[in-house]
Amino acid sequence: MSTLAEQLQNILLNISQYYLIPIFIIGIFGNIFNGIVFSWSTLRNNRCSLYFIIASMAQLFVLIFGCLFRIIVSLTGFDLNVSSLFICKFRTYLFVNGIILSRHFLCLISIDRWMVTSTNVSIRNLSTLRMTRLLTIISTIIWLLFNIHLLIGFHIEHNSCTGNSETFYLSFFTFFSLIVSLAPLIILMIFTTLTLRNITNGRLMRRRNQKNQLLRLSMIQIIVYILSNIPNTIYSVYASITANYNKTNDQIVTDGFMNLMTSNLLYTYCAVIFFLYTLVSVTFRKECWSICRRFQKKIRTIYRGSQQL
Repeated sequence: MSTLAEQLQNILLNISQYYLIPIFIIGIFGNIFNGIVFSWSTLRNNRCSLYFIIASMAQLFVLIFGCLFRIIVSLTGFDLNVSSLFICKFRTYLFVNGIILSRHFLCLISIDRWMVTSTNVSIRNLSTLRMTRLLTIISTIIWLLFNIHLLIGFHIEHNSCTGNSETFYLSFFTFFSLIVSLAPLIILMIFTTLTLRNITNGRLMRRRNQKNQLLRLSMIQIIVYILSNIPNTIYSVYASITANYNKTNDQIVTDGFMNLMTSNLLYTYCAVIFFLYTLVSVTFRKECWSICRRFQKKIRTIYRGSQQL
């Protein structure tokens, strides 16, 4: 192993031990609490809340089947992906679905925010609770069915869980990865720009503060997503272009290092969303405190009941 490879491996080991572990713990807590706040509090009455809930659930899949697996490898040297064909296939299926669904629902959030700030009444009327539920159910089923190709095309090859290189599938998966990286960024940039233009033009309706708070939440989340995912998208484009190039060992190691570093940004994005919500939205903070007080009261009631037995 060359000096460069050793240095990069040491950097990745330190990142996995001292960075990814806190990110994983924070992300699990944050996304679970996001789901609780948007489903238990008064925010659940908003049409967009369902999108936030499903996106948080999808981000849990990314952290569990992506970040956690990487932490285990770095700490133990044991790769669960290659320990079993079943784990290889289903871990890939759940991880990729987590990434795609989190991006998909963020796109739906962006489109919904554009609709509710539109000057066109017909467009605003498209944003309904019925439409939100319909899109959530149909789009989730479609993605889960479409991505069954991962269960078929992935296998263990050269001590790695990867797409089958003996067929056209590996080329298909490379193209598929490129599309699911580029398309959400393009959609988010377009509809974020349109939403900001609606707001700048003074057409944001004077509605309840809660709805404006959700608009602010969605805009901040979209901007952070774009910033944290651009490096991964650039790497996906680079990897697709150079897939058939002859590379030296150092180039291969460097490419792998860049792939892992850009993936770490994805995990970071999944982990910090709760804290972004808390910092940006007064309404979200109030709902968090309200739920914490409810939990505290229940714990006290249970404790007092046990003391009386």
